[in-house]
Amino acid sequence: MDIEKPVTELLTAWSSGDKDALNELVVLVYTELKRIARRAMAGERSSHTLDPTALVHEVYERLVPLRNMSWKGRGPFFALAARLMRNILVEYARASSAKKRGGEAERVTLSHPELQVGAPEVDLLDLHNALLELEIMDPTMVEIIHLRYFWGATEDEVAEALGLSRSSVQREWALAKRFLADRLTR
Repeated sequence: MDIEKPVTELLTAWSSGDKDALNELVVLVYTELKRIARRAMAGERSSHTLDPTALVHEVYERLVPLRNMSWKGRGPFFALAARLMRNILVEYARASSAKKRGGEAERVTLSHPELQVGAPEVDLLDLHNALLELEIMDPTMVEIIHLRYFWGATEDEVAEALGLSRSSVQREWALAKRFLADRLTR
């Protein structure tokens, strides 16, 4: 079933003040949000206090106040959901690191076959900082990373979501991977 039209319609209704639209939207996209959450947590330790379901619920809580956003379809919505998941995991990593008073921070493995950066494990906070640095230089690359890596979107889906050509997405994705490889293997 193609959910693009209902998702876009619900996003529009939600941003126009329809309070029930977000609930309908979450029901419609819950499976996809849970898949994104599983992907985001794939490298987390098994004793993590969050599981994918709890992560989706945390994202929902953060989406509720954003009802006045102007949504341009499901791609930007899922990119934001992936970004929120990353931010939540970073917050948990910081809190855990603070508890350990300088102990080793959370470790995640970048296991996406297209995003191997030459190191078997990458510190979640280092990844977050690298993405913040990249966002200052090129926010589009960060959106591509969120869509490709965290959401798992295809190049065509990214191109459509961001209004870019497929070749631009391919070029930016390659540059983003090189940037991350440089920052995360120092």
